[in-house]
Amino acid sequence: MIQQDISIELQQAINESPYNQIDYDYLLAHNPAQIRIEEQQLADTEEPLAIPEGLVVENLEIPSRELHRTIRLRTYRPLGQSNLPVLMYFHGGAFIYGTPEQYDFIFYPMAIALNISIVSVDYRLAPEHPFPAALEDAYDALLWVAQEADQLGGNKENISIGGSSAGGTIAASLAHMARDKQEVILQHQYLLYPPMDHRLLTPSMQTLADAPMQTKAAAAFMWKYYLAPHHETPLPYAVPYLQSNFADLPPTTLIVAEFDPLKDEAKQYVDKLKEAQVPTTFFEVKGATHVFDFFPTAMARDFWQEQLTYLKTIFIR
Repeated sequence: MIQQDISIELQQAINESPYNQIDYDYLLAHNPAQIRIEEQQLADTEEPLAIPEGLVVENLEIPSRELHRTIRLRTYRPLGQSNLPVLMYFHGGAFIYGTPEQYDFIFYPMAIALNISIVSVDYRLAPEHPFPAALEDAYDALLWVAQEADQLGGNKENISIGGSSAGGTIAASLAHMARDKQEVILQHQYLLYPPMDHRLLTPSMQTLADAPMQTKAAAAFMWKYYLAPHHETPLPYAVPYLQSNFADLPPTTLIVAEFDPLKDEAKQYVDKLKEAQVPTTFFEVKGATHVFDFFPTAMARDFWQEQLTYLKTIFIR
């Protein structure tokens, strides 16, 4: 039944993707770090995207809270611009794999269309670096960007955050931490199909347990590696839905896919935000699966075109 309801074009694109060579569910269970190797091997066979004229793309190494370790940022900004809104973004990949470069195809046109400075954070990955490593990197990067926004063409008073999938989880956790610490005031958080609750108890997690691109089994391994050794009693900030205080979070956009088992926990998170009077915009993409926007379909093109129009209302004031 699920297969019949998913967009036919999307289902075909999923079936034809070279990334189908990677057995994500098996590797998550037995050798999660191997996913990074196999994804990089495929990426190395792809033709690099040409950087659009008028866009500056740089990789920066910034200090971390640890003396001899740096954090890599991949930055995108229109040439010769200053005082721009800043969007800090966290890539997806189950907390275990993924790179900022995988989002070039989104950020190249986005930075130009919205006239913003985008900062993508290459945070540490599980299982080698479980929570709170990724969040520590996120917060260190946020403080650095707030301090050094000028060199990114950005405005330190106009910083928003966002993330896809596990990156959305990190962004949501960062919003709670930033609210509590009050060192940087965030303007917005933009969350795309994020995991929000490690307990995996929602109706969609049961009815869509074997959905394409995101299964319940994969979600269980993802949280296991990310939260270890505190899976039973997660550390503060680790699981966004389990936070006790939702007041005074930044205005939020949250987007889910119709055939994603993660969708109900994200909807429940939206309910928490609305109960706390946080301005919240919610979208559900019909006929879509998890990471639908990574496939070359009319659905993905239309989605990002609509999102660019929508995001102008956030960044262009």
